[in-house]
Amino acid sequence: MLENRLYKQLNLLKLFSRKYKQTKTIEHMMIDSIDIQENDRILEIGIGNATVFKNITEKLEKGSLKSIDPSKRKVRQISHANRKNMGKGEIFHGYPENIPFDDRTFNKVFSLHTVQSCTDIRLALREIYRVLQIDGQFYINIDTNTGEKENMYIQLLEDQHFRDLSIIRRDSCLCIVAVK
Repeated sequence: MLENRLYKQLNLLKLFSRKYKQTKTIEHMMIDSIDIQENDRILEIGIGNATVFKNITEKLEKGSLKSIDPSKRKVRQISHANRKNMGKGEIFHGYPENIPFDDRTFNKVFSLHTVQSCTDIRLALREIYRVLQIDGQFYINIDTNTGEKENMYIQLLEDQHFRDLSIIRRDSCLCIVAVK
């Protein structure tokens, strides 16, 4: 009985450890891919646990980071917890299908998982295209690197007039970069 319980706990620890490692790989890959410059105006879609938000705001000198998240509670919690970094970044309640910013506001937009889980991905991609300036870049991480899902996202991006698509792979993680 005790042995079975310990075995189950060990398997859960392995699962969480693997998931944690994959999450960290995705976060580092995204930050490296974005190649943050001091004057960047960046939009993050989906704040997650705010790890990427903190890392980016630390690197920005004159630019800004705006984050939107569909959870009002998460926006309040993270805004409160990150008061010291708020001069360089702001967190707003919002949805990828209805981004609360003007046309051509950002030169970089990224999403770790939020866009792929929204209710209307085509509308979300249209909104992202709208808020990106000309030659702006969109970075999207997708859960799996299977050819079928990868090809689906590439087609969706091309349908919304994104160009110069490139794929970055690290371990089992995949990031697609698209240019407006």
